[in-house]
Amino acid sequence: MGKIYEALEKAQREKKEGKKPPLFVVSPGERPSGSFEVVAENEMVALSRNIDALLETSPKKVIQFIGSQGGEGTSTVVRDFAMVSAGRLGKSVLLLDADPRSPSQHLFFNLQPNFGWGEILRNKRTFKKAICRIGKTSLYVYPTLSGPESLPEALFSPGIKEFWDAAKEKFDLVLIDSAPASASPDGISLSRYVDGVVLVLSAEKTRKPVAENLKNRILQNGGNLLGMVFNNRRYHIPESVYKRL
Repeated sequence: MGKIYEALEKAQREKKEGKKPPLFVVSPGERPSGSFEVVAENEMVALSRNIDALLETSPKKVIQFIGSQGGEGTSTVVRDFAMVSAGRLGKSVLLLDADPRSPSQHLFFNLQPNFGWGEILRNKRTFKKAICRIGKTSLYVYPTLSGPESLPEALFSPGIKEFWDAAKEKFDLVLIDSAPASASPDGISLSRYVDGVVLVLSAEKTRKPVAENLKNRILQNGGNLLGMVFNNRRYHIPESVYKRL
């Protein structure tokens, strides 16, 4: 409890000093692919409001979610955020799976990937064919093909702005599910070309030096770090006590 209390106190101090506050969010762990329930719905709404406040001059946004290593729940957090943004907040959302080595969003939504990143970057018509609408909702998903290849170099160039601008013409929110930084450098390279980056850290698992290293690498690359999500947090005392802090 002490570390969490100190973190919250630090967030309040930084807010008073005019610094960007980190985003403290609790999300459940992985759920079966057949379930579309978002248990941490209120936390996702709070996350959305925080991001809107930090990027108030950008009504339409490209937001990247990235963790330091596998098993931190990045795919779950970004998926929950996408579903709440579309279902409860009424936004048009595009969720992009940007982890070709270990894609997972197609498994949750029971989709069949047909295209790789190289194909959709070369042809706008292919991009339109590649994205899948989830039921009758305003949530769309791009399920990437799995393979050993890295993301195309074109995704990390200034020219990618045209691609993001085209996506933002149709969608209020474009969310990127990046591969863990320990598995691929792609996410770090991509960070400078999006509107904001959210780190996903596994509470009581991700070591502080690892998180600090990832934060520094994103900032050095020119990324706009919005804050951190603490995933899979455990309550060692009743949750009601935490709420009184």
